[in-house]
Amino acid sequence: MLRALVVSLALANLGVWAWSQGALDGLTGMPHDGDREPQRLAAQIDPGRLEIIAPPASAPVRTPPPVRAESAATLNLPEPAAAVASSPLAAASASARPAAPTSHVCVEAGPFNAAEWRTAQTALRRVLDESSWTLTSREKAGTWMVYVGPYKSRDIMTRRADQLRQLEIAFEEARDLPDEYMPGFVFGRYGVEADARALQTRLTAQKIRFVRVVALVKPSVTHTVRVPKADPDVLVALTALKPRLSGHAFEPCGR
Repeated sequence: MLRALVVSLALANLGVWAWSQGALDGLTGMPHDGDREPQRLAAQIDPGRLEIIAPPASAPVRTPPPVRAESAATLNLPEPAAAVASSPLAAASASARPAAPTSHVCVEAGPFNAAEWRTAQTALRRVLDESSWTLTSREKAGTWMVYVGPYKSRDIMTRRADQLRQLEIAFEEARDLPDEYMPGFVFGRYGVEADARALQTRLTAQKIRFVRVVALVKPSVTHTVRVPKADPDVLVALTALKPRLSGHAFEPCGR
């Protein structure tokens, strides 16, 4: 049994060797070098000189045939923009769109004194409703002095000064006043006229003659007008009013 196995293996090895040498190609139909195919490489003729030739530049380029006009509708192409814009639906949509917001700015003019404001107010009423503007009024306090003078000579002024000192009445020589009050004596300066009048009464009671109250700065009231929301049309109208505003012009608020 063992001998038959050894003989079988020897015959098998002999058959494989004979096939690998090509001796059995005609019998088996399976070439021993079929997976490598050396005959294809041997059949090539000078492969190192292989060149790739591009087509000539003048070769015509084929373009796709044009689409016929009637086929565009079949393809459901979109309508041109001009046609869409001119359609009734587009016009209705455009009219339904909200208008762009109008810009508003705050402007003001002044300060006006009482006479100037009367003229300006009349002009404003011709172009604007009174509810469209606001008015700010500022009162400026006056200054009054209790004064005696002016004296015709320095000698008279000196004698009068001596009398005031004997009566222990406080005073000072007038300085930085208009020429019509020089020279003279000032007994006091007040921001309220009533206080100046009270001192005048006391001095008169003490036999000080020719004492008077003089308004150095008269009290005044100034007015500033503001238009909080002026659109472009209102701005044009306000600019045209400048000749009626005593030289004042409307400018941005807070300037």
